[in-house]
Order: sequence, then C-alpha cells, then structure tokens
Amino acid sequence: MGYWTYYLLMMALWYLVDHPAVLAGVVVIFLLRDFIPDPYVLMRTAGRVRALRSQIAANPANTTARRDLARVYLERSRPKRALTLLDEARKRHPDDAELLFLTGLAQARLRRHEEALSSLIDAVGIDPRTGFGEPYRAAGDVLMKLERYADAEDAYEHYVDTNSSAIDGWYKLSRARAKQGKADDAARALAELRDTWRTLPAYLRRKQWTWRVRGMFAG
Repeated sequence: MGYWTYYLLMMALWYLVDHPAVLAGVVVIFLLRDFIPDPYVLMRTAGRVRALRSQIAANPANTTARRDLARVYLERSRPKRALTLLDEARKRHPDDAELLFLTGLAQARLRRHEEALSSLIDAVGIDPRTGFGEPYRAAGDVLMKLERYADAEDAYEHYVDTNSSAIDGWYKLSRARAKQGKADDAARALAELRDTWRTLPAYLRRKQWTWRVRGMFAG
C-alpha cells in the first residue's frame, strides 16, 4: 500500500468528520512524502532495525551492522540517523566505496549537496561498479538541483551506460538535456526510454511504471 495508506486514512477521516480541513492533510502528506516514512516500510523493517541495534550494542565495532542499519534508515527517510551511523563506520573504513556511496545519499537527502557530490565521486573513484550505477544517478539528481545541467547530463549518461534498463535514468537524462535546450537529444533519450520499456520483463515494469508514465507526458 505504501503512501496510499496515509491517503486512504485521511480520506476515510474526511468521510467520517466531513470537514474540508482534513483534505489539506492529504496535500501536506503529498508535499512532504520525501520526508515522511512509508508506513509499509516502517512495518516491514521493524524487526530488522531491532536486530541490527542489538548487534551494534553487543559489538560496537560491527561496521557491517552499522552500514545495514544506515540503509534501513535511508529507506525510512531518516538520513540524519543514517549519516551518524555511516560516519562512525567510516572511521574504521574511510576508503570503503559502499560506505561513501551511502554517505553521499544521506548528505544529498539532507541537502548538503556539495558534500554529497564529493562522497559520490570518491565512491566511484574507488570502485566504479559500486551500487550498479546508483552513485551516478544520485550525483545527477544533486547536480540538477544545483542547476549544473551539463554535469547532470554526464552523470545520467554514466548511469544508463551502467544500468541500461533503468527507465528513470533515460527520463532524467531527457530532462537534463531539455534544460540545456537540447530538444533533439532529449527526444532521443525519451525514445530510448520507450524502447527499453518494451524489452523489460513484467517484474521490472511493476517497479518502474511511474517513470514510464512520466515519460509519456515529457517533451
């Protein structure tokens, strides 16, 4: 159900109390969806969080548990907590590419954009295969927010080169090109999006359908 749980609960409350102010809650949840944990994720990861916390309490030097708990916190939209764990883990392993990648994600979500770029660049510098191209996607997102569209285009190109089945990569590449006035190149990225979509198996389509819909209205 994900975020629809929030929306359905608010709509049910509106039906019960018949007050228009409740509808404002739906709008607020939509606008703050990047900062509000998905209720399904909270329930699904509750046991995992308890187990990882216990492992860290039993062995404070357990870097793997800190990394895994940081991943869960990122999934729960808790980047500040994640970054604390990652900073502690990197004291023992400062050149670990995966820890740097996750650090960059947390910094980006905290809007510490320049720091995020540095961490992400360091991650792929150590191991270009880290995260199967995800560091390039994250760097592209940061660069778009900084309005560095040419650099964002380069990052997204690396992303789709590494993960050509990523529909979001082709969509974001089209937007970066469009921001630079490259209409023809943007259209080619959208064409790649459509061609890629046709080749995807059903399970990948279920994960990426929202980007396909966005691509239909882009251009």
